[in-house]
Amino acid sequence: MNPRLIDRVRSCNEQPVNLEGKYVLYWMISNRRLNYNASLEYAAEMAKQHEVPLLVLEEISTSHRFANDRICTFMIQGMLDNIRTFREHNIRFIPWVETPLSGPSGKLHELSQDAVMVVTDDFPTYFPLKAVKYASKSIHRRMVAVDSNGVFPMSWTDRIYTTAHSFRRFVHQRFVECLETWPRANPIPKHHSLWMEDEDYLQLSSQWKFNVTPFEWLWRASEPGSSGRNALSTIDIDHSVPPVPRSRGGRDTAVRMLREFLANRLYRYADDRNEVTKPATSGLSPWFHFGHISTIEVVQRILDMGGWDPETIQMDRKGAREGWWNLERSTESFLDQIITWRELGFNNAFHSPEHNKYESLPGWAKTTLMEHASDERVQYTLTQIEQADTHDDIWNAAQRQLVRDGIIHNYLRMLWGKRILEWAPTPQIAADWMIELNDRYALDGRDPNSYTGIFWVLGRHDRAWGPERAIFGKIRYMSSANTQRKFNIKPYLQEYKN
Repeated sequence: MNPRLIDRVRSCNEQPVNLEGKYVLYWMISNRRLNYNASLEYAAEMAKQHEVPLLVLEEISTSHRFANDRICTFMIQGMLDNIRTFREHNIRFIPWVETPLSGPSGKLHELSQDAVMVVTDDFPTYFPLKAVKYASKSIHRRMVAVDSNGVFPMSWTDRIYTTAHSFRRFVHQRFVECLETWPRANPIPKHHSLWMEDEDYLQLSSQWKFNVTPFEWLWRASEPGSSGRNALSTIDIDHSVPPVPRSRGGRDTAVRMLREFLANRLYRYADDRNEVTKPATSGLSPWFHFGHISTIEVVQRILDMGGWDPETIQMDRKGAREGWWNLERSTESFLDQIITWRELGFNNAFHSPEHNKYESLPGWAKTTLMEHASDERVQYTLTQIEQADTHDDIWNAAQRQLVRDGIIHNYLRMLWGKRILEWAPTPQIAADWMIELNDRYALDGRDPNSYTGIFWVLGRHDRAWGPERAIFGKIRYMSSANTQRKFNIKPYLQEYKN
C-alpha cells in the first residue's frame, strides 16, 4: 500500500479491531469502482496484514428522499460492471440492493460481527454521510472511512476556502506533495491471497438473515424499457423519474467517454466548454458522482498526455487560472475545473454541516438578497417551474433537459438557477427549489459539486457586482436575452422543445 494513503483515512469510532475476525469488510457506498480506489487499497492492505480474506459489500440503499428509477438504474448498471471486475481480480463481491426480496435491513451489522474491521467511503454530504455516522455508532467493530473523492485529501485543509483564487493557491502550493497520496490504478496486489474460498463463503452466507441480490434481477433492472420498469416496480422508490437511456452507469461507459473527450474535445475546452450546440465538456460528472471513475485517473491521464513534469511549474503564476502548469491553455482550463472548482465544493461540504443550506451563504450575499426580497417580481409556483411552464423558452428548454436527460448544459445551468432566484417568492425558497429539482432529476445531484453550483447562483465563491439590480441586489446577474445574443441557441431549443 502507498504509505501516504493514511492521509486519506479517518477513524469513525473507538471500537476494537477483532483479532478473531474472519475477513476485512469493505462497505462500498460512494467509491463504486475497483480502479484508483483508496478505500479498497486500504481495505486490501488491512486484510493482507491480518492474513484474512477481503469481502466487498456494495450497497444500494433506497431509504433516502430522492431514491428513484433514474438513480437506481444508473447505480445498478455500475454494480454489474463491478461484479465482473471484482470476479476477474479474485475478490469476493456482494451486490446488495434494498428490495423486498433482500431481507431485513441490517446486513452491515450482521457482516461486521465476523469482521476484523470495517472500511468504508468518506463522502461529505447527503445519504452516505448520514449512513456512516449512524453505522459508526451502532456497530461493534473498528470502523474507518477513506477519502477517495478527489485529487486532494479533504483533511489537508483546515478551513473553508471562500474563493476559487484562495483555494487555487492551496492547490498550487501542495499539488506535487499531493501526488504521494494517490491510490494505485489497480489497488489489488498481484498474486494475492485475499479470495474467500467457496466453502467458507457458503458457510457464512447460510447464516445471514439477508439475501444477496440475484444477478438476474440486477440485469433486468439495468435494462431500458419495460424489463427495467417491471424489475424496479418491486422497490419502494419514486417511479416518476425514469432512467436516461443514453447515459449508462458504470466504469466501462466512463472510460469510453474519457477516451473520446481526450481525443476529440479537450484541445478546444478553453474556448468551447460553454458552447450550447457542441460543448467541449467531458460529460463525466454523473460518473464522478457515483464513483464509477476517479478524477485522479482523469488528471493522471491528462498529465501523462501532456508530458507534464513538476520541474516545469511556473511558480510566479501561483493562484492564477492559467500558466502555473506550463501546459496547453485548454488543458490548464480543464484542470482548473476538475481540481479547483470541483474540490472547492468538497472543501465546503467537509468543513460546513450547513453547506447545502441558505444560511451558509456569505454575509454580503444574504444582506443584499434580503434588502431586495420584497422587490416586485414575476412569480411562478414550484409545479410550474418543474413542468417548464414559464414565459422563457431558453429556461424551459434547460428544465426539460434536466427532466429528460438528468443534466443541464454547462452554461445554461447557471442561467437556470439565476432565473429561479428571479421567480421564487424569496431567496430562501429559490435555494430550496433548486436543490429539490437538482437532487431529484440530476444524475450528478446530491453532490458537493452540484451544491457549489447552486449556491454560486446566490453569491457563494463570488463577489459583489454592480450596478445593483432589483431582486438580485449585488448578486451577479445573468439573463436569457444575453445568452441568446451570445450563443447559437436555436438547435438547443429545437431539441428540447415541448
